[in-house]
Amino acid sequence: MNTIKRRLFLKLAGAGLLGLGTRAIAGEEKEILRTVSYNVLAFRGFPETDVTRSRLEASRGTHPELTAEALKAFAPDLVTLQEAPPEELVARFAASLGMGYAYFPGGWKGDKTYPGGFPGAIVTRFDIVSSENRPSAGKAHDETLFTRHLGRAELSTPFGRLHVVSAHFHAQKQEIRMLEAAAIIALITKLRETGPVLLQGDLNHRPDAPEYKLWVEAGLIDIGARQGIGDQPTAPSIRPRGRIDYIWATPELAEKARHAEVLDKPPFIPDPNDPSSYALSDHLPVLAAFG
Repeated sequence: MNTIKRRLFLKLAGAGLLGLGTRAIAGEEKEILRTVSYNVLAFRGFPETDVTRSRLEASRGTHPELTAEALKAFAPDLVTLQEAPPEELVARFAASLGMGYAYFPGGWKGDKTYPGGFPGAIVTRFDIVSSENRPSAGKAHDETLFTRHLGRAELSTPFGRLHVVSAHFHAQKQEIRMLEAAAIIALITKLRETGPVLLQGDLNHRPDAPEYKLWVEAGLIDIGARQGIGDQPTAPSIRPRGRIDYIWATPELAEKARHAEVLDKPPFIPDPNDPSSYALSDHLPVLAAFG
């Protein structure tokens, strides 16, 4: 076992995550779907400081595999990524999980700090029947919308057709987020005609925001709130302050929700006993299970 893999093994063991399969974690006997939403900060790790830099630089090349290994402990069937890295790294992440993927380039092409912008991805063990970048219920979106990403995939699952929408909303402008939410609600209304819908992503608003109210008024169910997460924050991964990452479902799927949690143990946060350690991202993953 090389040093990097051994370090991850010890982190997972210390967090009590090794050897836990789908049923053991959630305590359910008949789960049909386990899904995770995760803003992965392009697999760069966080934070990069004078203390953490050497370890980050030594292991950054294997972050797709390290992240996949950390998530394997929770046996996901589906993972949606925000702030995804270039597609070749998403392909490595998916391969490490034994899954396929759909990749969604971001509307903004990036800069020196974020050279690829903010792409997204849907990674899943289920068959991907179709996928679409920047999907809409009608005409194409205005270029001011979804500068991060919006993507959708239709999955063929053992329990039938499932639509998954992955999104990353504008971070600064609420007026843009309101328009983005309205556009997604129209899309979900259309998709619901042929099957249940999951909406997952970094929506960059808190539960007390007007954007949240739009989802509720549209009949979507906040699975985290339904299953007791409440206002547990999801970002940043160090001293988290706000709940901005969500898994929403249409009612027929929400009725099957069995479990939800914010994954807030190492390596999703730095090891509190090791000042040189770092988190895999600046966000925490959100998990939901349905049965």
